[in-house]
Amino acid sequence: MPGEPEAAAARRVAVVTVTHDSAGVIADFLAACPPGVAVTVVDNASADAGAALAAAAGARVIRNAANLGFGAACNLGLAAAEREFVLLANPDARLSPAAVAALVAAADAFPDAAILAPGIRDAEGQPVRSWDADQRRRRRLPRRRDTEPWPAGPICVEHVSGACMLLRRDDGLRFDPGYFLYYEDDDLCAEARRRGRSVVLVPAAVVTHAGGASSAPSAALSAFKARHMAWSRLRYMAKHAGAAAARREAAARLPHHAGKALGHALTLRFDRARADLAGLGGTLAWLRGRR
Repeated sequence: MPGEPEAAAARRVAVVTVTHDSAGVIADFLAACPPGVAVTVVDNASADAGAALAAAAGARVIRNAANLGFGAACNLGLAAAEREFVLLANPDARLSPAAVAALVAAADAFPDAAILAPGIRDAEGQPVRSWDADQRRRRRLPRRRDTEPWPAGPICVEHVSGACMLLRRDDGLRFDPGYFLYYEDDDLCAEARRRGRSVVLVPAAVVTHAGGASSAPSAALSAFKARHMAWSRLRYMAKHAGAAAARREAAARLPHHAGKALGHALTLRFDRARADLAGLGGTLAWLRGRR
């Protein structure tokens, strides 16, 4: 059972998670939420029983008639929150009283921080690269940080993962709903910094995140994600580095996706080929000015 400092921290936090066909993970997510937090589940038009499971477990459920995308759904949860802090967490993440308390303590210690995020470990307990000190280096860094030690204490960074982040309700930070999926967390961090606020990684707060398990995996879902990843990358670049830079990036990504799709098809890895073709489609959609 959590001690009084952890319980006191939990009472200051509203947890918001976004679900879409997440029945396979939502029960464990809710069971891991610390006692005392207020939990809101924003369901993006799921076809499964996840929303009903969340309601039966006592969570507040906001049911969207259509899939609004991750950022827009998070905004609904942020607007509904009634506590000092809002902890956004993916439904395949697992929180703990200690992690929540560490994030709240850091927020108290660093009042200029608009966003605070935990260190993230995968389902096997290995550290995951969930932050970046320099967004420009992001694609050149490995996802895993097995050989790179975590910082000894809280540090200011440029970007943290939207898989789990703590915001102050009164700051009024909101995601850009123009991103359906991916890069909305990068954009939110950029907006916080534009306001003169900091983004802080809190390594003492450790959260487990399975990654890619929020919805049941399928070849169609992989292609869907690849398309949005490609499109959102270019939208982010156009917004923050200029349209010309984004067009140059798109020109480089077209042969990249096409070459990978061909290679995977020739080696009979058709699911991967389909995902690469979806990335190609997302790049072409952005070049054509389509959503």
